[in-house]
Amino acid sequence: MVLLSICLSAAACVSPPRPPAAALALERNPKAVVEGRVVDVFGKPVAGLRVVAIPRGEIPWSAPGETGPDGRFRLELFAPGDYSFALSRDGRTVLTVDRRDPSRLRVQVDPGGHADGVELLFLEEEWQHDLEPGNNL
Repeated sequence: MVLLSICLSAAACVSPPRPPAAALALERNPKAVVEGRVVDVFGKPVAGLRVVAIPRGEIPWSAPGETGPDGRFRLELFAPGDYSFALSRDGRTVLTVDRRDPSRLRVQVDPGGHADGVELLFLEEEWQHDLEPGNNL
C-alpha cells in the first residue's frame, strides 16, 4: 500500500501543468483549417514529410499533418491564432536561417476559418548540410 501511495504521488508530480485560461478558451472555438503543399526548390512536391504548426503565444499545439504524394497537407488548428511551421522527416526537424524556411512564414487564422494555398519550401540542401560531420549540436 505504501508503494502504491508513493507511485501515485510521483505520478501526480509529473502531470503536465494546467493550460492557461486563454488556451482553454481557444479549445472551445471552432478549429481553423490550413491547407497547402510542400515543394522543393525546383517546385516539385515533397511527399512523406510531417508538417507541424508552431503556435505563437498562448495557443495549444495542434496535431501535425503529413504530406501526400502530391506534397499536399491539411491541418486543423486552434483559432484565433498566429502560426509558423516546421517540417520533419525520419524524426528530424531542421530549422534554418534562410528567409524561405517554413518557420519564418506566418499565417493567422480565425475560428472556423480556412487558409488554402499555403506553400512551404523544403530546403533539402540545408538538411544535407546538417548531416555532415561536425555539424551536429
